[in-house]
Amino acid sequence: MRFIGCKTLLLEKIEEIIEENIKEAKTFCDIFSGTSTVARYFKNKYEIYSNDLLYFSYALQKATIENDNIPKFENLKKIGIQDPIEYLNHLKTEEMEKLKQEKRFLQNTYAPLGNRMYFTNENALRIDFARIMTEQWKKKNLLTEEEYYYLIACIVEGVPFISNISGTYGAYHKKWDKRTQNIYQLYRLDVVQNHKNNKCYHQDGVELVKHIKGDILYIDPPYNERQYLPNYHVLETVAKYDNPKVKGVTGQREYQGEKSDFCIKKSVSLAFEQLIKNAHFRFLLVSYSTDGLMKMEEIEKILKKYGKKETFKLYKLPYRRFKSREQQEKEELKELVFYIEK
Repeated sequence: MRFIGCKTLLLEKIEEIIEENIKEAKTFCDIFSGTSTVARYFKNKYEIYSNDLLYFSYALQKATIENDNIPKFENLKKIGIQDPIEYLNHLKTEEMEKLKQEKRFLQNTYAPLGNRMYFTNENALRIDFARIMTEQWKKKNLLTEEEYYYLIACIVEGVPFISNISGTYGAYHKKWDKRTQNIYQLYRLDVVQNHKNNKCYHQDGVELVKHIKGDILYIDPPYNERQYLPNYHVLETVAKYDNPKVKGVTGQREYQGEKSDFCIKKSVSLAFEQLIKNAHFRFLLVSYSTDGLMKMEEIEKILKKYGKKETFKLYKLPYRRFKSREQQEKEELKELVFYIEK
């Protein structure tokens, strides 16, 4: 899944930094988990705790981190559905057309029938149908909690493959992208088995860190002023399926009470310091971009205030090339990885 600040390209380097500095650790906490890429990568090594304010992120974590194997869906088998993903993916559109029009929230809101172009009408209907069936199965006690979140995660994971967007859901294209002609399907997620008591949270990381403890705390906070919820509001609605009131050209859901202090220049430093101050973890790793709201020196100062100064290390990892609009010359954007022992 395309996601702002996703660390897929840096996973091996992060692992090298851990191996260089940390010889003994049993637990790993990904406090700003996003798509749970980092948490999933390290699940085969550690007991994992993961967290994010976004609900669709929480669903992805519940499915792939807290679950220790792919669910069996035994109760659905009793009504003749051996595999709900196969069942939903192979239903014909005509079968889904039985769904009453007023029940089709996504089609009525984010497709041409709702005067928006995030999805084609057919794909929006397929997502609507999958979400409604999942809720009905849950209501009838045909899904365990683990199975419920796994299905939601598979539904969410399939959405970007047919979305009419450039990268985020802050806006949609005015013409149909080629990917939108694909037929929507749930994306079957792999689950790494580590036989450990992995735990996922859906909380403000600054508050959560006061109540958990462990060995490695990996901190990858938002680094610019783009709030995540308006950029991923459609995925949030697919995951929650709560029929929210939406507004504006892009159909944004309300998010006033869900803004991150890490995306606000005047509050980011205080939020970061509170996180570090209250962290009951022995080893701290912080990922941050050189074009973030906090300066490198500011992060270093806070880490050294609460950590052992002699253990501090800073790694500068080339991330991508970009063209500076002001200087009109190529500059190198780096991912900074800070390490310190608390």
